[in-house]
Amino acid sequence: MPDGEHLLLPPSLVGISGVTPDLIGSVFAAAAELYHIEPWKRLGGETPIEVRCPQGAPSRLAVVLGAAGQAFGLCVYDSAADLRRALAGADPLEAARALNWLALSFESDDFLAAEDLSAIQRFGWHLAAEEAYPAITRIGSPGPELHSPTVEDLLWLDGALRGLGEFTLHHLEAQQAVLQVETSAGAVELALRIAGS
Repeated sequence: MPDGEHLLLPPSLVGISGVTPDLIGSVFAAAAELYHIEPWKRLGGETPIEVRCPQGAPSRLAVVLGAAGQAFGLCVYDSAADLRRALAGADPLEAARALNWLALSFESDDFLAAEDLSAIQRFGWHLAAEEAYPAITRIGSPGPELHSPTVEDLLWLDGALRGLGEFTLHHLEAQQAVLQVETSAGAVELALRIAGS
């Protein structure tokens, strides 16, 4: 990195009140599974998937990133209105000031907080690859700024990442599915469908 340039890091996951090592480890394992499934090769670019996790919860809309072969991960929007605004083609910085979304991107280790890197070694959390550390953050106002995900965000990811992997492997033709997955909190039933189907 050139002198004078600094990297904006997402907040540390281990510093979030109420988050346990088991939860973070489970989310990292789910992210690694999804990374190896490579859903960006199976989905068209920017295909929104409505995810209810657990099944009776309000839906969130997940957009898998990586079809262009550059940045891999997903953006998760809490409402269809937020997704529409994000995809409207506006300036990304303006969108980040107006919206708030959950992001998971696969990055090199220099994009994670030092406390999280230390915890990865201490707890032996599973990673997909050397250059595929899961960076998880909320992006948005006032901003654009990087904020910590909530405990609820991480619990949602724990189930949704596993569901998204299974959905893209086995249920894309049907465009919807109700699945049961194992998470750090036990079995969770979730519903997924291609938005608009």
